[in-house]
Amino acid sequence: MKKKLSALALTAVLTIGVGSAAAFEQITAQEAYDMVSSDQATLIDVRTLEEVVWVGSPALEPGGTPIAYLIPWKFWTGVDADGKSTWNLNDNFGDLVLQEFGEDKSQALITMCRSGHRSTYAAEELELLGFTNVYEMDNPLKEEEAYPGGRGGFQGTNYKNVYNGYRGYPERLPVNSSPWKTTLETVTEDINNSADSVSWKDTGLPITQKVDPGLIPTLTTP
Repeated sequence: MKKKLSALALTAVLTIGVGSAAAFEQITAQEAYDMVSSDQATLIDVRTLEEVVWVGSPALEPGGTPIAYLIPWKFWTGVDADGKSTWNLNDNFGDLVLQEFGEDKSQALITMCRSGHRSTYAAEELELLGFTNVYEMDNPLKEEEAYPGGRGGFQGTNYKNVYNGYRGYPERLPVNSSPWKTTLETVTEDINNSADSVSWKDTGLPITQKVDPGLIPTLTTP
């Protein structure tokens, strides 16, 4: 899945209004699906392995092979005395990205996490590493509050504590052109609200519980 955008593919990406060599762009889950399924980009999941195992990961068809490389931005280390999760940053994140994708820094890479926080930091890191065609799967109109992101990713946010089987609610579905369109009836024609979620699950895109070790890089020695 390490693909370099051809002139034709780049034109297709620009047609949907995303893409820039100057700074990473936020795109919806549907746009990410379209780019990956047409070999225009590679998806990098920066969640933890625990999240992938517990809640699944993106696929091109329900229950299919995972399509995202798993390179965690940070690791879950357990819970503290107050029952809150504790984390450690992945010191090898940049080295792993360079090992897997560093030969062609112009290829299109899309970062993704649970809701859009970690993927923002990861996208910024990719650009610091010299990658020039970076995207982040999040709501382009989101509001940044305490820290970046939080309206997209794989699950989105539990908006106003409304929970309908995932971290989202049906009223924030964007247009979905994939063959796996959800059976939920409410679909908005435009993403025009910074509070709208455009997560993979909100959009009804296919997920899988399978794990592909070949998409989980480990550092190799010279």
